[in-house]
Amino acid sequence: MYRILIADDDVLMREALKVMISREEAFTVTDAVCSGESAVSICRTAPVDIVFLDMQMPGITGLEASRIIHQINPDIAIYILSAHASSVLIRNAGQETLKDVLEKPITNQMLKKILENYKTEHEDDSHEHMKLLVDLLKRKDFKKFYEVLPDIIKAIYEDSGMDTARLIKVFTYLGQSLLNTRNLYGGNHNLTDMFPVNEGLILDPKASELWLFRVMDYLFCQNSISRYPLLEQIFIYIEQHIKEDISLNTVIENCAISQGYLSRIFRDQFRVSVTEYLHMKKMHLAKGYFYFTEDSIADVAFRLGYNESSYFSKVFKKYEKMTVKEYKNKIRQKNIKSVDKGEP
Repeated sequence: MYRILIADDDVLMREALKVMISREEAFTVTDAVCSGESAVSICRTAPVDIVFLDMQMPGITGLEASRIIHQINPDIAIYILSAHASSVLIRNAGQETLKDVLEKPITNQMLKKILENYKTEHEDDSHEHMKLLVDLLKRKDFKKFYEVLPDIIKAIYEDSGMDTARLIKVFTYLGQSLLNTRNLYGGNHNLTDMFPVNEGLILDPKASELWLFRVMDYLFCQNSISRYPLLEQIFIYIEQHIKEDISLNTVIENCAISQGYLSRIFRDQFRVSVTEYLHMKKMHLAKGYFYFTEDSIADVAFRLGYNESSYFSKVFKKYEKMTVKEYKNKIRQKNIKSVDKGEP
């Protein structure tokens, strides 16, 4: 989802732009302010893709604000709104920082063309990844999501390399677009507050995989709670005890729900059993432990509540289609290749 900031001291213009932008898929107005100073402040602290700045506002002008915003983040597309859009002076003064100068009042047709052009210039495979993930949410197919997640992460890094700015943009777009599917039910699901994206996160694909798993797991749970509110206590209990010896029996014993009813509604919402869901959450954590630590199989099994490492290994192979030893060798070979290429 591309994020738009509007800065105009005319409240009617701000509202008109918000209404027109709301009709365009893949764009959302994250903030609408009345001064250039406010616009600059937001661009310093929050992710923004497009800024519409009124030329004349109290305090600094739109042109002055555009120069500061460009210094903060030159990738932000900045448009000046002016009653004198044809002014050579404005265009010359802003030729290094502005995308364009637009004549007021802005028509729906003009705005639609601007956004379509922006989308065409910036569209990449992240939109396809987003559509796949949203489709899996709609189909309630948690197992399929678990299976395709590593491939999605791999594709993102192959497309972006280690371009930090691009990776942050891709994951921010994916995360906010996914959370926006919950905004339809009310509330404000802001990625920065809930699942922040930063350079430390995206430096390693495995960290990004763990992050995206958390985002999608949250959405699967929230969608299920919308249909069956009593599931909220189930998910809270699971999250609090996922690293313990937790099972279907312990869940129903501690959450006052019948096994038959829980099994039925859970499979309806996830297309897997409660036990399968618990195993997949644990196996995902296990992959993180193997990747980031030198812990043995027995250590990881114990940390995740498995009393027997042999049973843990059996479960791991079932969901990962390889043994733990094969997985650890795969990680080791990847790390050697990364070091040879000089990657972090």
